[in-house]
This record gives sequence, C-alpha cells and structure tokens, in this order.
Amino acid sequence: MVKISRERDAEVARVAILEAAEIVFAREGFDGARIDTIATESGYNKSLIFHYFGDKEGLYRSIVTRLKARLHTEYLVPLMAFIDSSEAMDASRVRFFLELAVEQYLAFLTEHSLNLRIMAWEAAEGWHTFMVGPIKDEEREKVSVHCLIDFLHRAQQAGIIHKDLDTRVLMINIANMCMMYLLTLPRFQWLLDQPMDDHVYIRQQIVQLILHGILVLPIEGT
Repeated sequence: MVKISRERDAEVARVAILEAAEIVFAREGFDGARIDTIATESGYNKSLIFHYFGDKEGLYRSIVTRLKARLHTEYLVPLMAFIDSSEAMDASRVRFFLELAVEQYLAFLTEHSLNLRIMAWEAAEGWHTFMVGPIKDEEREKVSVHCLIDFLHRAQQAGIIHKDLDTRVLMINIANMCMMYLLTLPRFQWLLDQPMDDHVYIRQQIVQLILHGILVLPIEGT
C-alpha cells in the first residue's frame, strides 16, 4: 500500500510539473523558460523536476510528446477512421473529409491553445525539438500524415481534385490555414475593428475556399 501511495504521489507531481511547464514554455518559449519559474508555478522544487525529467530539455521533450499524443488521439484518429471507411470516393465524400479535417483541427487548436503557442515557438526556432522524439511516435505521426495525403491523392486520381495540385502541399496549406487564422486573429480583429471569432463561420469559409480552389467540378452547396 505504501508503494502504491508513493507511485500515486509521484504521478500527481509529474502531472503538476508538466502542466506548469506547458504554461511556461507556451508563454516564454524554450530559451526563455526557467526551471526556477516552473518549480514555483508547479509547487515542486527543482531537484524533483531534475529527478523526473533529467534537465530542461528532457522536460520540454515530455511536453512535446504529450502534445503529439493529444494530436494523434483527438485529431488524427477520427480522420483515420473516416479514411478507412468503405464509402465510395466522390465529391461529397471529399467535401465531408475537408469539413471534418478543418473543424476538428480548429477545435483541437482552440481547446489546446498552449499547444498552438508552443508550435508557434517551435516554428520560430526551426522545429529543432518538435521533430525529435521516440521512434514509435515519429513513425505513428508519419504514417498518419501519409494516409491523409494518400486520401487526397486518391481523390485526385478519381478526377475530383485538380490534377495540377500537389496533394502534399494541399495538406500543408489546410493545416496552415487553421493555425495562422488562430495565431493572427487578435491582430486582424484589431485592424478590422470587429470580432472574427465565430469558429463555425470561419470553418465554413476555409472549407469553401479550399473546395472552390481544388475541385474539378463544383458540387451542390458550394
């Protein structure tokens, strides 16, 4: 019983440290974050942080690993389930895929806004840490991304998506539209002097833009 209690206490401490570290890294980036600050905000001393995570980089990698796990479970798994379904490939299915992809990614980034800020820091710093992780995590991420691209490529082969489009770039652009919308929203709300935070409406606008740009023939409702 004593051992179980200690293990529970250790897990509580690890989670508290990770939660505090995620806030600090999102706010200050990797270079700006200080272990002293994380220790203070987590309520645990530095020696315990070093004991669990080794050093600041080890702690940060744990944050990135958790971010990737969330992305896989909450975003990629539902998309993969849709892709693996046996429905015929047609324009309506492509549209539904795009609606699901955009809606779920915006929802994920909004719910996990700290993850979005950490990715922004990573982009500014060259993605040095984000792209390094356990081999199993890297392979899982690559397989998922290639499956999404393969779906778009099959839609292209079926004559639904314009043949001149690179489906790899298309996937990147879809993701970037969602990320950049959320990252730049405060600036453009200030410039336009009006709210633009209706994510349902924005999702519809992003999907419409993609559909009008990639489909060979227009479909009903676009």
